[in-house]
Amino acid sequence: MKNFRCLFIVFSLALSTSAQKLTTGPDATSQPTFVVNGMDGQRIDIANLRGKIVVLNLWFINCPNCLDEINALNQLVDQYRDNSNVVFLGLAASPKNELVKFLQKHPFKYQIIPDAAITIIGKLGTPGKNGDVEVPFPMHYVLDRQGYIVVKVQGTKGIAAVTNELTKQFAKSTGGSK
Repeated sequence: MKNFRCLFIVFSLALSTSAQKLTTGPDATSQPTFVVNGMDGQRIDIANLRGKIVVLNLWFINCPNCLDEINALNQLVDQYRDNSNVVFLGLAASPKNELVKFLQKHPFKYQIIPDAAITIIGKLGTPGKNGDVEVPFPMHYVLDRQGYIVVKVQGTKGIAAVTNELTKQFAKSTGGSK
């Protein structure tokens, strides 16, 4: 398992430094479902979040680009802190014991999901040409109220794309107010 984790982190780090890819727009065939446990042990079933906008960030603690964007992502959470119609989940490929230490020094305001490598690969990875599953880091997703992926963006461009999509989603539902 330790070898798998090391290979996963090295593979992920290589992908995190590759060119950033921007994909937006509704994907009516992609409605991910998964059940995970948060840092506090709370069970989170993504299907139970239908009716809310869900923002996902895929990351791990040894990813330089992931770490560089934490402050901006925290500002985004602060901007929507009074809005119960949006949920921010940080699916971390890192183990819980390492995350506990890391988060003490580097607070991240998303609800952190530790040990999420299997969920990331199995539910959000993209099949590559050679059959491998590709997961570039950091990766940002926005799921609409029906649970469909409406934004999928790799890298730091993801923050602007997520911000724009949240503005758009809440303008649709509330006539322009958050």
